[in-house]
Amino acid sequence: MPFSPIESPFFKEFKKRLRDNIKSLNDNFTHIIQAAKVNTDDNAFKNQTGKMTEFYTTKNEMAVRAQLMVRASDELLKLTTDLKEFLILHDFHFLTHNIKQAEAQCEETFRQQSHMHNSLDSDVNNLLQDLETEIGENFFLRHA
Repeated sequence: MPFSPIESPFFKEFKKRLRDNIKSLNDNFTHIIQAAKVNTDDNAFKNQTGKMTEFYTTKNEMAVRAQLMVRASDELLKLTTDLKEFLILHDFHFLTHNIKQAEAQCEETFRQQSHMHNSLDSDVNNLLQDLETEIGENFFLRHA
């Protein structure tokens, strides 16, 4: 039975890794955008400590979320490399099938071209033979 990479348990793992990393990127990006919003509540800024506390909290949250996005991006790059490696190592049946299919198509094209060449060659030979016969019958030289 031919091996199919789609039926592999590795494929399910790859899909899970892809979903998790994309979700992490989206969630962290959304939270960074939300943290970047300006707070218009004046009660939170009545004293300088409240402003600085919120500033450092927001700054640290954004830094952590940006790092999580970098980690998710690195994981996606690693996933891409793993997928390429997996396909190279496990997809020989697919490659062999494609090569055999291309060879069969090439042989069929060659057979058709060869048949067409032989047909044209036969037609040209028949025309030449008819021409020689016509010339021989109508344009022979008579000696007086």
